[in-house]
Amino acid sequence: MKIKTILLDLIYFLLLTIILILTRIKIAGFLINIKGYGSQLDNLNINQNIQETQNILSQLSSLANKAYFFLFVLIPLIIFVLYMVFQGFNFKKNYKRFILTSLVSFLILLLNLFIINKFLFIFFVILSYLTFVLYFYDFKKIKIAFTKFYKLFPMYLVYLILPVLAVGFFYLAYTRIKISFDFIYILIFGILFSFSFSLYKIYLIKKLS
Repeated sequence: MKIKTILLDLIYFLLLTIILILTRIKIAGFLINIKGYGSQLDNLNINQNIQETQNILSQLSSLANKAYFFLFVLIPLIIFVLYMVFQGFNFKKNYKRFILTSLVSFLILLLNLFIINKFLFIFFVILSYLTFVLYFYDFKKIKIAFTKFYKLFPMYLVYLILPVLAVGFFYLAYTRIKISFDFIYILIFGILFSFSFSLYKIYLIKKLS
C-alpha cells in the first residue's frame, strides 16, 4: 500500500502541475485574443460600422463564455475527478462518504472563487476541516472534531499544506527550466513534499481510522 500510495500521490501532484501550466497558457491565449478584439473595436467607427461592431462584440462574448467555461467548469471538474481517483484510493472503505464530503467542500471552494468574502472563506476552512475529520471518522463521531480540535486541526493544516508545497515546487521547477539548472533541486523538493504527504496520510489512516 505504501508504494502504491506514494506513486499515486506523485502522479496526482504532477498532473495537477501540468493542469496548472496548461491553464496558465490557455488564459494567456484568451487574454491575447480579447486584447486583439479590443484593438479592432478601437480602430472602428462604431456609428459607421454597426454590423462589423456587432460581429466583433458577438465574437468577444463567445470568447468570454469559453474562458468562463474553461476556468470555472472544465478545469474544476477535471481537478475534482483526479482527486476522487487518486486520493480516493486510500479511502476505499468509506468511498461514498469521501466523495460526498469532498464534493461539498469543493463546491464551497469554487464559490470562494466567485465571491471574495472573508466570512465565506472562514466557512470554507471550517467545512474543509470537518471534511478532513470525516475522512477518518463516521458521521456519528463528528463531535470529535470539536472535542479534539486542539489535536485534529493541526493535523488538518499539515494535510492541507503539504500538497500545496508539492505542487508549488513542481510548478516552480517548470518555470526555472529555461533559466537555471537549479530546477532539478527544486524538483527534488517537490518530490520530497509529495513523499512526505503520502507517508503522513498513511500515518493518519492508521492512527485515526
